Amino acid sequence: MIKKAFAYREAAPSVNKEEKKAAFDRSKNAVLNENGLDVLLVRNFDDLRVPTLAAYDAIILQYQDVERVYELLKAVRSSSFEEIYLKPCFILAYEAHVDPVVEQLSDGVLTEPSILSHFAKTENILEAMAEIADVKTDFTGRKLLLKLMRYLYSRQSPLVPVPSKRSHTGYAFPFLEANVKNYEYEEIFHLLEAGVQRGFLSEDFVDVMHLCSKCNSGFINYREVCPKCNTRKLTAQNTIHHFVCGNVGPESDYKENGKLVCPKCDRQLRHIGVDYDKPSLVVECENGHIFQEPNMETFCFNCHSVGQIEDIVEQPANEYHLTASGAETALSGKAKVKEEQKLADGFVSLPVFRTFLKLEIERLKLNDIHTTVSYISLLLSPATLKKHEDNYEDFRNDLGTLLVEQLKPSEIATMLDDDVFLVISPEGEEEPTKQRFKEICERITGVLVNSLDGNKADRVAYGSFEVEADNESESVMMQINEKLKVF
Repeated sequence: MIKKAFAYREAAPSVNKEEKKAAFDRSKNAVLNENGLDVLLVRNFDDLRVPTLAAYDAIILQYQDVERVYELLKAVRSSSFEEIYLKPCFILAYEAHVDPVVEQLSDGVLTEPSILSHFAKTENILEAMAEIADVKTDFTGRKLLLKLMRYLYSRQSPLVPVPSKRSHTGYAFPFLEANVKNYEYEEIFHLLEAGVQRGFLSEDFVDVMHLCSKCNSGFINYREVCPKCNTRKLTAQNTIHHFVCGNVGPESDYKENGKLVCPKCDRQLRHIGVDYDKPSLVVECENGHIFQEPNMETFCFNCHSVGQIEDIVEQPANEYHLTASGAETALSGKAKVKEEQKLADGFVSLPVFRTFLKLEIERLKLNDIHTTVSYISLLLSPATLKKHEDNYEDFRNDLGTLLVEQLKPSEIATMLDDDVFLVISPEGEEEPTKQRFKEICERITGVLVNSLDGNKADRVAYGSFEVEADNESESVMMQINEKLKVF
């Protein structure tokens, strides 16, 4: 049983099964008590005011009027108060199909009026809310970014783009869209980019959106037009090549009383592949212009602007994950100011590491040897981050020291951000090096969990790849970044 996240709530009286059944038969809203949690079942949206939701542990919305459910969830997620916008909200849909955008604004779909099937998730959200409650913030920048980080932290899940006709761009980020106006949609792109640049979020590619350059709408019609007069009324037909006389012309020139007759030599064409073939298409516009390739233009259904294909804006639709730094910021409300890192013994600074990498690549060009670069990434649970928030640098350096003690004297190590180590292994082939680092990571994980007050959910990821003599040092660093998204 968890403690109540907000002490000022008034507990609802317990409700037995018969009383619950009677409550479901009424059109009024009902308060259920499930394992000590007060759960509001909303059936009548007219009687509901969003601020009153703070008095309940969780909300169930009956999925009768899709738009009313959608608008209420948007109002909840756009609240300025953590006790409202982080509230566990579920949809009671029975067998109905739930709009994907509406579903993502919620915490799950129920088939009966009870949260017991999602009880563990509800407890986890309430525990995260209790951690965040009343934390004062000096976070600089858009508060929506902090709000997003806290939402992702409380759900322990990524921000996923949802294909939807509801979205201005065609891909929806429902939580963020609830917090910005349609005409400010660019703000979502800037916000997510800032989150990645500041190290709070990492991104995984999903798709590319093609947007109107005027309004960022993703609802665009691609139209073929005449290259001479720009009309859109076009007729396409095959061309026919007569083998005997070599004449090539539109199929319409060959048609005569339901037969194909060559307009040049008057011979009838009977068999395709024997008498003739159809080598290409030809297009004719309503004004009589004939051409093979029409031009393409775009028409935006939102702002009605007409443009060229090259004007289309390409915007990635990525999946966003909360990083360790983002989780720490979500809990503390403070963005860590990057200072000069205090390096643990045995590590070199990143500029020095880059210099060693350049020298090693030059050495590869002159000698028939192998060099491998490896990375080790600390994937720490929110519980471990919380436990070590006041001494994280010392905690990380302890793990770094453990790594250095297992390296060869010729290997060079550096630190990236707060949770990534890089190692150059001169004269080290890829597979043996990868196996050795697997064993190193297993030992680090064991010490982390058993001796450094870690958590069973903590993981240490690793990877190794061989450096080629024709590599540039920056290309090697970018190869690492493709894996870890740390730069």
